[in-house]
Amino acid sequence: MNSSLALMLICAAGATQAIAQTSDKEARTDRSPTYDEQQVRALEVERQRLGNERIQRDMELRAREEERRLEEAQKEAVRAQDDIGERKAASASKSEPGVPGKSNKSDISQTLEQLRTLGELKDSGYITDKEFEKLKQEILNNRT
Repeated sequence: MNSSLALMLICAAGATQAIAQTSDKEARTDRSPTYDEQQVRALEVERQRLGNERIQRDMELRAREEERRLEEAQKEAVRAQDDIGERKAASASKSEPGVPGKSNKSDISQTLEQLRTLGELKDSGYITDKEFEKLKQEILNNRT
């Protein structure tokens, strides 16, 4: 009987060990999806963070580019106004008696260039329609 009892104890110990190993596998299996879900969430959060950083960089670049364009437009408007003042002074000194409003081809091309630049500023939204009309009239009045 002792041998059968010993055999039963050995079988019981083996069964207990098998159950313990099965429990470990199930526990690892249970941990795996949770771990995978955590990894997926962590990757998703990181992807969103990187995406937000990229969006922020793009917005900063666009803002800098818009500032640069605005500065260029303002410089162009100042140049156009300076040209108007210079043309007034030049036309006052170049006027020929007896031939009012006489201008040469370079004066016409300068006027057309100023009007084109002024139109671009208006189309870009850097000056209003009212400012456009005022500056256009100044350019055209200075031409004569």
